[in-house]
Amino acid sequence: MFLGVAATRADPPPAFEQLRWTAPGSEQALLSEQPATCLASDTPLVRSGRALFTVPTLLGGQAAKAGLSCASCHINGRDNRHFLLSGVSAAPGTADVTNSFFSAARGNGHFDPVAIPDLAMPGKISRDLAAGALEPFIRNLIVEEFGGREPTPAMLDALAAYVRAVRACPGEPSVGRRLSDQLSAIDDGAAGAQLMLDSADTQGAALSIAAMRHQLGLIAERYTGSGLAREREGLLAASRALQTIGEGDPARIGPALARWKSEFGKGLAKRLRSAEGRSLYDRKRLAESLR
Repeated sequence: MFLGVAATRADPPPAFEQLRWTAPGSEQALLSEQPATCLASDTPLVRSGRALFTVPTLLGGQAAKAGLSCASCHINGRDNRHFLLSGVSAAPGTADVTNSFFSAARGNGHFDPVAIPDLAMPGKISRDLAAGALEPFIRNLIVEEFGGREPTPAMLDALAAYVRAVRACPGEPSVGRRLSDQLSAIDDGAAGAQLMLDSADTQGAALSIAAMRHQLGLIAERYTGSGLAREREGLLAASRALQTIGEGDPARIGPALARWKSEFGKGLAKRLRSAEGRSLYDRKRLAESLR
């Protein structure tokens, strides 16, 4: 019986997507801790923006192919001192934002990485709502810097609302990574999808559902080993169900998504919580799996 056995070298090595752009030697630190963040507000609009912030398909192009989202560089809207991508970074925590790897539109032919900014700190772009400078700046990042699809006004409103809400948490620079992070993000995606549907924004709704599926994938990375096969199978089935919902009649997405969320919360989410201590959310098991 293997239910109580930690991951060992006999298990297949975990395939963490985030390690594609993580500095060697920082794997344990990145996967076990994250910058703490405190939001100025937690409205449905802010939650919708937080969900979109985490989905690679928002950026499109090479970034999406690599699995990169806004949150890859800005964990919880903060920074990522472990970020290191070959040809894009000069040192951990830096990135060349005018690199043609992402988009020829911003490529300047020079390798000039800069420190990844912490969005909780004042930046070169005004966050003042009345100034209206943040929305076009975010649009240009998506379309020009990364070659992504043109975002809708509702998507830009949500992303800007989230960025404006990001704050540092006094006295708490970092917190552990837990299953609850992904479960909360799934709730964000569901709230964001409904918000987009209410605005008749099918593109925004589709990306919100994609964000939910991405979080299911992040959970699946942690539930490795023979003793957690049932949980992984459930995560795959839940993701496929979301895909079917997203590809269905837009008029039926809202009710179908509500049913999915209710069933997920009553069933799979409870099983995942019960098994969290046997997953790679546990720091000791994570460390063992990375050896």
